[in-house]
Amino acid sequence: MPRYLLYFAHELIDFRLAELFSLAEMFGFRESMTIERKPDQDPFLLCTFSNVDHLKLYSSRSVLLKSAYEYWTHEPSLIDVVDKLILNSDLRPKLNETWRILVHAFRRQFTQSDKIQRIDAFSDRLNIKNKFCLNNKADCTVGLFESYEEGRLEQPKEVFVGRWVCDGARHLIDKYDVRKRYFIGNTTMDATLSFVMANMAQCQPNHIALDPFCGTGGILLACAEYGSYVVGSEFDWRLLTAKAKPTKANTKNLARKPDEMMHKNFSDYGTLNRFLGVVGADFAYPPWRPTFSFDAIISDPPYGIRESSQHKSRRQGDATDTEPEKYDLTNIYVDLINFANIYLRIGGRLVFFMPTHIMTYDESLLPTHPCFKLFSNDEQQLNHTTSRRLITMIKVRESTGDEKATVNEKLFNNFRDLYFTPNTKIWEQLNSENDTSNSSVVSKKRNHDE
Repeated sequence: MPRYLLYFAHELIDFRLAELFSLAEMFGFRESMTIERKPDQDPFLLCTFSNVDHLKLYSSRSVLLKSAYEYWTHEPSLIDVVDKLILNSDLRPKLNETWRILVHAFRRQFTQSDKIQRIDAFSDRLNIKNKFCLNNKADCTVGLFESYEEGRLEQPKEVFVGRWVCDGARHLIDKYDVRKRYFIGNTTMDATLSFVMANMAQCQPNHIALDPFCGTGGILLACAEYGSYVVGSEFDWRLLTAKAKPTKANTKNLARKPDEMMHKNFSDYGTLNRFLGVVGADFAYPPWRPTFSFDAIISDPPYGIRESSQHKSRRQGDATDTEPEKYDLTNIYVDLINFANIYLRIGGRLVFFMPTHIMTYDESLLPTHPCFKLFSNDEQQLNHTTSRRLITMIKVRESTGDEKATVNEKLFNNFRDLYFTPNTKIWEQLNSENDTSNSSVVSKKRNHDE
């Protein structure tokens, strides 16, 4: 089968394969695709597709893919690459084709003279006489990539070369840049992550996607771009009615404009016809009919850091105008997964971010539910002490009896306090514990961190 070189953006390293597998499954070619070289810390992945159309389907949705190339070869040096290409006359621009070459480096910055030197060496050694084109209208675009090891910039570790096939969908990141939107908030999800979440949820035309903690609707915008009908719910009524304080630069002392609400963003992006609306509701007490089902539930619940996590108490005897209570993280995720068990169709996906403390995280603590299987668990490090994990779960069957989610309290124990606590103090606290099992886990984490 044809082999292709995928060139990724340098961000969100852990999310690349998850997004690829999710889209391959959605488009129906997961079984025919194979991975020959997984990227470690570099942005290069070598894989096979049975049909180039499969590659183009994937690239049309992926915001992490920069470009895809028909794989020619890769060797330890440019000289070795050229020697390999000399042996096969098919691995070069065809006769009468205009051509250009794009030179990229990973972990090293090339000057223009560095690039010209490599272009000349490549074309002269292969004796390429084709007309060179300086714009993107060339008949053949060759990609030349050099990957270097950290701190060793004299010689590349690997050199890849191939013929350009297609680009990824990174234009969506610029189109949906948060800074260009009319309505944003403190915790509006950035465009890249929003589209990755929509891809993990396999959003597509005629699907219905829900964000139960929608905020300003950043995730829903991405889902609507892919053709899904979207609906949200939000606890903060001030945000939904343009009463919350504005968050844009130089506007924090002003009031929001009357139309500074979610629907304006959808109108600006031409997807208002897919915006079903947003409900002001307490997630702990969902307003949806139990007979209704969603194709995808996608959310980034509040962690209690930049935005508070609250809900209304409904204990017997409580007044209706009581102040909101703190909604702790454990209960949020228990309620979220149990909610998905009721309102998600079989085969539907639950996609959510979950905050973790790097030193105390353990995979055995991940939330579970008998009706769901884990599809992926990918980490985005936020700082030296904390990260968040993008969890994708698939509903595989309907619930029988009173089956509930299991969320270990240790996963979020004192997360807010740990977020603001220096690493040195955390080590002191962990090392002072007498529990030997916990000590072994901490030791493993510390060795991995070092």
